[in-house]
Amino acid sequence: MVLGQRDASVLRRFEDFCALEGFGPPDQTLHNGDVIEAFLAVGCRGLAPHSLGTYRSTLCRLGRARRTTSEFCASFAPPPYDELESAALWSMAQHQSSDLRIANATVLVATLIGAGLRPRELAHLRASDVVRSRARVRVIVRGRDRRIVPVLPFYGDELARMARERHGYVFRPGATVRDTKNLVGETCAKLARDPDEVVLSSARARATFICRHVAAGTGLSELCALAGLRDVESLARYARHVEGAPRSKAALRAQAADEARQR
Repeated sequence: MVLGQRDASVLRRFEDFCALEGFGPPDQTLHNGDVIEAFLAVGCRGLAPHSLGTYRSTLCRLGRARRTTSEFCASFAPPPYDELESAALWSMAQHQSSDLRIANATVLVATLIGAGLRPRELAHLRASDVVRSRARVRVIVRGRDRRIVPVLPFYGDELARMARERHGYVFRPGATVRDTKNLVGETCAKLARDPDEVVLSSARARATFICRHVAAGTGLSELCALAGLRDVESLARYARHVEGAPRSKAALRAQAADEARQR
């Protein structure tokens, strides 16, 4: 695909931002609206609104073109956050400019990293869906991929605290429109942060949840159930980020079958 001068300039700036923040190359990120919005909010500070609109439309158009001409963009998950990055995100959430912003940021990090929820699943999470049993906090995910997910330690306690303080929806309770990923993406992009800090991305947060379970040895079929994935082959795009994990779909199927025989 031959790019014009303006498209090439926008793409180079986007590439530099993704490399700095650890999102990966554009083939992995151009289809991700959360990354694009984070780029516009953080990597394009100071640009006029009409310029931001031009950048957004350019990147979305290039993303559609890449999706139709290459299968590569769907084959890799974004890299998970490491422990230091996760701690930095939590610290960022606790240092927003108001109690309301702190509460929403806390819910974001606790559910996206702690439970691996998708944006729309988070948008519909209610306080009554956060339950504590046997010293573990679990979230009931409703909708198409209904499931019960044990929240990772620490995040679970914080999420339970937020659920006690809020009634109805846990995230942005005043928002009336819920069936859009922008409800989460816009909040991620607008979080106050230092320019050199890591950006909160729902895709990277979900990858963090899944990769931590892979690294901990959670059974593959069990992990698919926790993450709302249809088959173990879907874990291939995440497992490649975990040292020692199966690298191919065939290897994942074989391990899942071996785990089933041992049960």
